[in-house]
Amino acid sequence: MGRISPPGAAKPRLMISRYDEREAARFLERYRAWGDDLALRIYTSRLIGGDPSLVLHGGGNTSVKTQARAAVDGEVDVLYVKGSGWDLATIEPQGFPALRLDHLHRMLEQEHLSDEEMVNQQRTHLLDFRSPNPSVEALLHALLPQRFVDHTHADAILALTDQPDGVARARALFGPRALVLEYGMPGFTLAKRAQAALREHSNPSLIILAKHGLFTAGENARQSYERMVEAVDEAERELGRACAFSLPAFAPDHTRRRNAMLALRGALAERGSRWLGCWSDDGAALALSLREDAEQLCARGPITPDHVLRTRPWPLVLAPDAAATERARIDAALDAYAARYEHYVEQGSARLGARAPLDPLPRVVVLPGLGICAFGETAGAARAACDIAAHSAHTILQAEALGRYQPISELQLFEMEYWPLERAKVDGAARAPAPLTGSIAAVTGGASGIGLAVAEEYARHDAHVLIADRDGEALERAAAHLERYGTRIASARCDVTAADAGETVVNACCDAFGGIDVVVSNAGIAPAGFLDTDEGEAALTRSLDVNFHAHRRLARAAFEAFLTQGCGGTLLFNLSKQAFAQSAGFGPYGVAKTAALALMRQYALDGGRYGIRANAVNADRVRTGLFTPELVAQRAAAHGVTSAEYFRGNLLHREVQAEDVAQAFRYLATARATTGCVLTVDGGVPAAFPR
Repeated sequence: MGRISPPGAAKPRLMISRYDEREAARFLERYRAWGDDLALRIYTSRLIGGDPSLVLHGGGNTSVKTQARAAVDGEVDVLYVKGSGWDLATIEPQGFPALRLDHLHRMLEQEHLSDEEMVNQQRTHLLDFRSPNPSVEALLHALLPQRFVDHTHADAILALTDQPDGVARARALFGPRALVLEYGMPGFTLAKRAQAALREHSNPSLIILAKHGLFTAGENARQSYERMVEAVDEAERELGRACAFSLPAFAPDHTRRRNAMLALRGALAERGSRWLGCWSDDGAALALSLREDAEQLCARGPITPDHVLRTRPWPLVLAPDAAATERARIDAALDAYAARYEHYVEQGSARLGARAPLDPLPRVVVLPGLGICAFGETAGAARAACDIAAHSAHTILQAEALGRYQPISELQLFEMEYWPLERAKVDGAARAPAPLTGSIAAVTGGASGIGLAVAEEYARHDAHVLIADRDGEALERAAAHLERYGTRIASARCDVTAADAGETVVNACCDAFGGIDVVVSNAGIAPAGFLDTDEGEAALTRSLDVNFHAHRRLARAAFEAFLTQGCGGTLLFNLSKQAFAQSAGFGPYGVAKTAALALMRQYALDGGRYGIRANAVNADRVRTGLFTPELVAQRAAAHGVTSAEYFRGNLLHREVQAEDVAQAFRYLATARATTGCVLTVDGGVPAAFPR
C-alpha cells in the first residue's frame, strides 16, 4: 500500500517546464524520417501526457500544422492531430493522422455539419486511410493560426472554472490574454463558437473552455508547451493563495480496505460484472471520504466531462449503516445507485432523444474513512478510473475551498456520456470475452516449470495472474517472459513455508487486482528416502511443510477471502500420481501428496454450499526444476529403465509437458459443475487411475 500524505494543508502543485533541448535533439534524431515538426510534436506531447495534473489515461490532444507528401499532389499542407485511442504519454508517429488542412478550413466555412458528416469529411481527407480517427477537436486545432496546439484537462483550470462563476474567475485571472468560453459540446459546434469569438478577441495566447480544459498554441513546440505550463502554474498559484484543505495523518487499516474491496467486487459479480478493482492511496482521496458532505460533493458529477466514460457520472458513496450486514449495505447502495442512474437516463432521453442505456453500475466507490476504490473490466481500466478518481478528489476539494464545486449539469453530462463519437471509443474496443475474462488467479511456484506454464495459459485466456515464488531472480525472468500480457501479470516474492504465506499471497493478489477467484497451489519439492531412516524422516518433515502445510495455509487464506467476496472461488492443487500409486523409497513425497489429496477433498465438501470448488491435477514425470538430474537417475533406476524411457513410461508412450498440465488447470478453473475431482495428466499410468 502507498503512504498517505502527511497531515497539514495540501500544497499547490506548482508547474515547471520540463522541456530539455538535449532530449528534444534525441527525438529529432529518433524520428528524423518523419520530419522535425512531428518529432518535436511527439516530444512535447509526451511531456504533457507524462504529467497527470494535465491529462490522464488518453485524455487531451495535440497537433502540428506542417507539410507532408501525398501520392498524387506532392507536398500538401496538413494537420497532424492526435488520433483516437492513442495516449499522449506514449504516442508514436502513427498516432498522428495527417488531415488535409485546406479541407478542414473549408469545413469551418460551413454553417452546420452533423457529427457523422464531420467524421466522414475528416476520414475522407486523410492522407492515409489506415490512420486512426482524428480527434473530435481537430477542427478547433485547424482554426487556430499557430502551428503547434496543445489541449489538456488541467486539474488547476478545472478547480478554477468548476464554479458557478467559473468563467468570470478565469477572465479575472488571465485578463485579455485568454479567450474564455462557457462549456459546450466538443466537435463542430465548439469550433464554430470559438471561430465566432475569435473575431472579437485578437490573438489570445490561450483558450479556456470552462469546466472542460484549455488550449494553448505557439509557432514552435516549446512555445506552445510552455504557454500551457505558464497558464496552469498561474491557476495553481491562484488556488494556493485562495484555498487550502487538510490531509489526514493516518493510513486506513489494510484488512478493512481489502475486505471492503472483496465484498464490493462480489456484489458487482452477482450483478453480472466480474471486474478488477484498485485502491487509491492518495491523501486527497482519503480526505474526501472523511467529509460529512462527501456524498453531496460527489453527486455533482465529474470534474471534466471527458472522464465520464471511465468513471460514470458520479461515484457510489457507501454510507455506514450499523443496522445492516456489510453485504446488505452494499446491495442496498447498489440498488439505489442503479435507480438513480436509470432515472438519469430516462430524463436525458426525454430531453435529447432515446438512448440504449448502459449498465447501471458504479465504477468508482467512496468508502468513508477508507478512501476511494475503482473497478473496470481490466486491471488497466480499474487503475485508470482510480487515478482519475484520486485527481478528481484533489480538484473537488480545491474547488470547494475556493468557492463552490459545480461542474456541468446532469443533462450536459448525459449528452457527453451517450454522444456517439465518445461511445465509439469504448464500443469499438469491445470484444467477446475469453473463458477466463475477469478472473483473478494466484499461482505459487509461478516463476518456473508448471507454475509458469499455468500462469501463461491463464493469461493467454484473459485472466489476471499473480505469480508467487521465493526465488526473486526467477520471478524477474518470469515477469519478463510474461511481459506481453501487460498489466494482467503481477508478482510477489513469498516462501510458502512461512507461517503467514497464505495471507501474503492472497493480500498481494487483492492489492494487485482487487480480488481473487482461483488459487493454484503449485509450489512443491520432491524428496526421496525411506521412512524408517533418520534421513527419510527428516525428508518427510520437510515434505509435509512444503507439500501439505503450504497448501493448507494458502487454502485457508483463500477460502476466507472467497467467503468475504461472496461469489464462489476455485482451489486447485498440484498433486502427483504418488497420491494414488506410491513408490518404494519415495515415501516423503508420496505421504505428503496423499495428505494434500485429503485436504482437497475436505475443501470440496466444506466449500460446496458457498459455490467454492476444490479440484486437483495429478501430473507425472514432467521435466521441471523439481526433477534434478540426481532424482531422475534415482527414479529411473528404481523402475529399471533409462532416463529417457522413464519420462515416456506411460500408456501413450508420450512425455508429458508442462503445457499439458497447464491446460488441465485451465479447464478446472472454468469447470463450473466440477468439484472434488482429480484430473490425471500422466500419459496413462494404470496403477494411478483415480478410484
